[in-house]
Amino acid sequence: MPENKTTVYMWLVAFAAGVGGLCFGYEIGVIGQVLPMNDFGAFFGYLDPNKVDKEGNFAKIDAVYADRTAWITSTFTIGCFLGALVSSYIADKFSRRYSILAGGLLFTLGGLLQAFSVNYAMVIIGRIISGISIGFASMSVPLYISESAPTYIRGTLITVYQLMITIGIFIATCVNTGIIIALKNTQTEWRLALGVQTIPGILLTILMFFMPFSPRWLMYKHRDSEALNVLSKIRGEDVNSAEVQAEYNHIKESIAAEEAIGEASWFELFQKGIFNRVLMGFLLQFFQQWTGINVILYYGAIIFSGVGFTPAQTAISLPIANAAVNIIGTFPGMYLIERIGRKKLMVYGGLGMAVSHFMVCLFFGLNKANPGSLGWGAIIFVYFFILFFSSTWGPVVWVYQSEIFPLRVRAKGTAVATMSNWGWNAVVGNTAPRLFEPAALDFYTYLIYGGACIIMSLYVLFVVPETKGRSLEDMDEIFGTPGTGEKPNRAADAEAAVEVGKK
Repeated sequence: MPENKTTVYMWLVAFAAGVGGLCFGYEIGVIGQVLPMNDFGAFFGYLDPNKVDKEGNFAKIDAVYADRTAWITSTFTIGCFLGALVSSYIADKFSRRYSILAGGLLFTLGGLLQAFSVNYAMVIIGRIISGISIGFASMSVPLYISESAPTYIRGTLITVYQLMITIGIFIATCVNTGIIIALKNTQTEWRLALGVQTIPGILLTILMFFMPFSPRWLMYKHRDSEALNVLSKIRGEDVNSAEVQAEYNHIKESIAAEEAIGEASWFELFQKGIFNRVLMGFLLQFFQQWTGINVILYYGAIIFSGVGFTPAQTAISLPIANAAVNIIGTFPGMYLIERIGRKKLMVYGGLGMAVSHFMVCLFFGLNKANPGSLGWGAIIFVYFFILFFSSTWGPVVWVYQSEIFPLRVRAKGTAVATMSNWGWNAVVGNTAPRLFEPAALDFYTYLIYGGACIIMSLYVLFVVPETKGRSLEDMDEIFGTPGTGEKPNRAADAEAAVEVGKK
């Protein structure tokens, strides 16, 4: 297949699976605007309706405010952690496709429970179930796209997942803005906002019902004729074409070599040639969370109000601008990932985010000392941060973790990396409200995230290898052969084979 050839079906598969990212993005957009809602906070006991400021906002109940808002956000990520673990089994046993489909069903259920919650416990259960569904999607969607995409465009297609996350945030923000304007300070306001998220869950379930299985998963299950047909359809080539047959045979040889080792187990993740990949995936996801992105997404309205913006601005205008910038920033990453590679994007992105955090801290502090227009400086650099994140560390980490593991442990290795993401997401989400309290670090918290961004850039610069342009079956040449850790040299092996043939 010519290197510049793409097909409509190829993109359809990526966008259909990417609706899993839309679900996640919608959930982020919803909770960021629901948390400050007066009736939601009063209903769940962290805002006091008997104490109202001049702008109509219910007062915080200091004894429980930070704790309850933190748990409402972090229980979702705990569910994501559990979902990533369970989905590794489902993705291997029943397919990557069915894992994504199950995620759609669970997301719908979680949204309904939150929308019809009658007490704090019920909304927490709904958050956990929604989290489990996103754990399924976040582990399985990049994996599914990675195993279906051609090498030369694999990174771009996997970033569709991140693009759909940003679109989900934007749609949720716009929809909820309309709800806030029309239904402010009513139970219907937050119940409708939480209930609408069932729509992307239903959409994901329907779309994945019509999508194919991953061709590599089919071959691993010895359903070779099905796999050949899927490869042919996605590549837009006849099943007997040289390109499709060459890719099919290359995958087949790799699977045969893996099967000769025997059944895969979790203990295999500690072997030489695999553990280095597991550790790298774990650390990249750890660093992604310590960029501070989810602090801004979950607590954006609270942060904006902290620099003096009005409730109308923090609830409506700024979140929409935030979500729009997030979408725009994804496109440079989609374009550059197969041109300059994963490594450079992460290094440059980390440095850009670090500078942005430091400047947010500076303007936040200046505005606090002399309230006025300087607050806009903090917001502008929040947007610069989002641009850097959404074009680099946002999509690239998901791409990287989905392509570095051998097929036999790919679901397990990807699950560990994904659990790292959600585990640290919960830690960051739970600690952020406490760090931003005036009695704690307040706006100096941005220095922590900025310092973390510098460290992650250095880690990638000196430790993380480039994978651009390499097939999934060639990753052993970069990370080492499982079991021995030695890096095969296929060119040398081919030359040796020629010499033997001459003799």
